[in-house]
Amino acid sequence: MGAHAAGTEPLLDLEAGVGGGGCCRGLRALFWSFLPGILGTLAALVLMVPALYFPYQWSFDNGKYPEITVTVAGFTGLDPSLPTMDPAFDLTVRIAEPRRWSTACVERGTTAVVSYRGARLASGPVPGFCGRNENTTEASGVMAWGAAVPVPRFARDRLAEEMPRGEADVDVALVGPARYCVNCVQTVIECRPRLGRGEASPPCSVRYQSPTLPDDPAGRRVQVARKQLRTPQ
Repeated sequence: MGAHAAGTEPLLDLEAGVGGGGCCRGLRALFWSFLPGILGTLAALVLMVPALYFPYQWSFDNGKYPEITVTVAGFTGLDPSLPTMDPAFDLTVRIAEPRRWSTACVERGTTAVVSYRGARLASGPVPGFCGRNENTTEASGVMAWGAAVPVPRFARDRLAEEMPRGEADVDVALVGPARYCVNCVQTVIECRPRLGRGEASPPCSVRYQSPTLPDDPAGRRVQVARKQLRTPQ
């Protein structure tokens, strides 16, 4: 088998891995052995880049907080000489959001409650809106009103003193919707704008409280039925 004709070259044994074919098969085997590692590295990069990029971007928002203010654009029905009033307030709610990667919102279903010296004067719905992207967003024409509201004498006397001097402040609470669950909280944004000047209030404060459960008519019916069952015949 090893003999060959004079003047001719011996045949290459391709099956033995000698020659170009064996070399290619070796490279292919080497490529396939490295492929899982290459794919794993690429997958890790795909996952790590967003995980590192967004915290890096959010780091620019550290130390920045949104600022919510309320302005009394107009009001009517505040007559300190009357024991009951029909007040109405035209409010403007602003959110100044200095952060680019975060959002501050007034929830849909929020109620504006206007009080003076602890006496509740008016209330009305606030449209839901958000501030974002380093901009100031506002909701104007937010109306709060009351009808035949009794105002204590001491509050009316104080209002009569402060209004002519332009020093009458009202308390405006933006009360978020109440959700009833074990860990739910209700957002209350408290502001103190001044009447008659059209100036924005100082930055409002935000607190969180446990929502107050309303009376449940079904629960009351069950209690009444139980009492009736226990009543001796």
